[in-house]
Amino acid sequence: MTTAAACRAQQYPVLKVTRHCLFALACLFFVNASHADGEPLAIIANHSVTTLQLSRSEVRQIFTANKQYWPDGSKITVFVMDPRTSIHKNFCQQKLQMFPYQLERLWNQVTFSGQGSPPVKVSTHAELIQAVKSTPGAIGYAIAGESGDVQTIRVNNS
Repeated sequence: MTTAAACRAQQYPVLKVTRHCLFALACLFFVNASHADGEPLAIIANHSVTTLQLSRSEVRQIFTANKQYWPDGSKITVFVMDPRTSIHKNFCQQKLQMFPYQLERLWNQVTFSGQGSPPVKVSTHAELIQAVKSTPGAIGYAIAGESGDVQTIRVNNS
């Protein structure tokens, strides 16, 4: 057997193993990425917030830092999950009709122009709920039915 033929014979098992490993990693990625995909999300707020209903447009204004005060004059504190999480991606697409990178750009514009501050980022769903619960004027999002001891804000399609 020539050296080239022997080398090719040794490469085939390596290629098969590599292909199988890549396929397994891709499957794990898609299973993990779809955890919160399609799960309905709720807009949640601290009990100090007296606004119980918002339009879709108002939700977008709040989460893009274009609206920073509640109607009673109190400051809105926005909490979000890390932009790489599937819940955050789902929130951006489901509630804001934008991609996370677009929202991040808007936050950067507001922050660097001095017109506002970016939302507070938390690591987990439970942390987000706890942060909203313990911060007067806070708003965030949660998987519907898993929002804990905070109030849910009704969102109209207008």
